[in-house]
Amino acid sequence: MFGGSRIAAPRPGWRGWARRPDRILRRVNSNVPAHAAASPPGTHLSTCPLCGLEGGREILAGTDHRRGTPGTFRVVECPSCRLARTDPWPDDPGAWYPDEYPQHGGSESLTARASRGALQRASRPGAGRVGRLLGRAVPEADTGGALAPASRILDVGAGTGGAVAAFRAAGHDAWGVEPSLRAVLVAEARGTTGVVPGALDDALEGGLIPSGDYDLIRMSQVLEHVPDPVALLRTLRRIISPTGRLVVGVPNLDSLARRMTGGAWDGLEFPRHLVHYTRDSLLWVLALGGFAVTSMRTAPLLGVLPGSIDARTAGGGHQRGWSDALVVRVAMYPVEWTLGALGQGDGLVAIAEPAGN
Repeated sequence: MFGGSRIAAPRPGWRGWARRPDRILRRVNSNVPAHAAASPPGTHLSTCPLCGLEGGREILAGTDHRRGTPGTFRVVECPSCRLARTDPWPDDPGAWYPDEYPQHGGSESLTARASRGALQRASRPGAGRVGRLLGRAVPEADTGGALAPASRILDVGAGTGGAVAAFRAAGHDAWGVEPSLRAVLVAEARGTTGVVPGALDDALEGGLIPSGDYDLIRMSQVLEHVPDPVALLRTLRRIISPTGRLVVGVPNLDSLARRMTGGAWDGLEFPRHLVHYTRDSLLWVLALGGFAVTSMRTAPLLGVLPGSIDARTAGGGHQRGWSDALVVRVAMYPVEWTLGALGQGDGLVAIAEPAGN
């Protein structure tokens, strides 16, 4: 949630992928067999969102140590394009989000209120250096640069509308799309307007949100939940202003904590996270979607490190709950911040612009 550092540019070979993303799909299939073990109930073997291939190299395996969904899930790397994904996938991904899912709930945590306040301050026209510092300190407050007065903004995966409320309080024309009806009803109960339920395409086709010319599009901890990220990004490319910015935040599969805790890493969030990103794969998925990355950095995700330790010390099973305590999260924050500053944080934040402008 807090902090972050700019990371090095991708390796030269990956710059080629960014310039010609279609080359990814022409790599030779290594014919790695699909996982033959029985899938948990209500799931099916996943295929790569880019290549359509089953199977791949297993990176790790684990369980849903947050909500206790039955079964074991793997992260596999596509043998053709190397994009990592969960295997198997839920038949109905929406069914795996319980009523008490924090991002859809009626109560707003202290950290969520702090993030909302930071975003409101950072997005004010003329925020200047204060806005930049807040964006560095709180990734949820990163707008990728200054915003003009009354900018048109879209928050994709808006949850209970905290970001939309912050942007509107700062004087912007802000809208949000959220698949969870429960979360949208919570937003309405809090007095936040402009958050509509359902899929982005349906909201656009139904005229529920403006159809284009967005100055800023924000997706914070959303893209990893999306089964077809390139299709979503191409829709965003169609509606963003030619001079607009896209801000994307996702968990970092290459973080130090993930490498140390394996399948107990809290950033996996099996089975709700369907695709898992590294800095390289996020770069070229954005390129396939029509965006050019202008900057990328690692950033801490508040609570992921203690949650990972909680699950690891529980033998990789269900967390015992001590990691949810605010005092624990605050106490471990300096470590999370330092990892982010060293380029080893649990999150990635990418700023991108429409390609070809």
